[in-house]
Amino acid sequence: MINVLFNVLQIITLVILLITIFLFLLWSIGNLKNRVPFVMSSMAVLKDIAEALEINENSVVYDLGCGDGRILFYLSQLNQKAKYIGIENNLFPFILAKLRVYFNKKKNNAKIEIINKDFFKKDLSDATHIFTYLYPNVMDDLLLKFDKELKGGTKLVSLSFQFTNKRPIKEIDLGRGRYKLGRKLYVYQF
Repeated sequence: MINVLFNVLQIITLVILLITIFLFLLWSIGNLKNRVPFVMSSMAVLKDIAEALEINENSVVYDLGCGDGRILFYLSQLNQKAKYIGIENNLFPFILAKLRVYFNKKKNNAKIEIINKDFFKKDLSDATHIFTYLYPNVMDDLLLKFDKELKGGTKLVSLSFQFTNKRPIKEIDLGRGRYKLGRKLYVYQF
């Protein structure tokens, strides 16, 4: 009996190890392939992001590089009538976000869609609100796309990083420590 339990425990340990290695490989490949690594936004700044975005029931909200979708889910709890679209190119966080959508469907009636795509290749012309947590070089590369595609009045909120060639209409200091990620929000109007 003890041998059987020991063998079962070994098999379970091996399966957990293989799953962990697989997930690590997905995460690593995604970080190498993309220009921005998967870094989660702190839960502590979600309320500030929501206040800066000012979502209403007619909003179409995009999260570019949405990761595990935590910002979209938080926003959808505040306003279920808006439409939420997350775009994620890295397979590991995309799978996490899709699982989150699947498991939260019953308790969350919000319209959340997660797309596995390069956000440079996605038409954003229907956006009313955009959230980003992207490196400055990626922000600057997106500026031309935004100027071409976004309709007047579209609001963009960026965590930590700003455009070098566009001034924000507002900067919000989040009062986080010097060594913490996500210390400022930059609000832009297109």
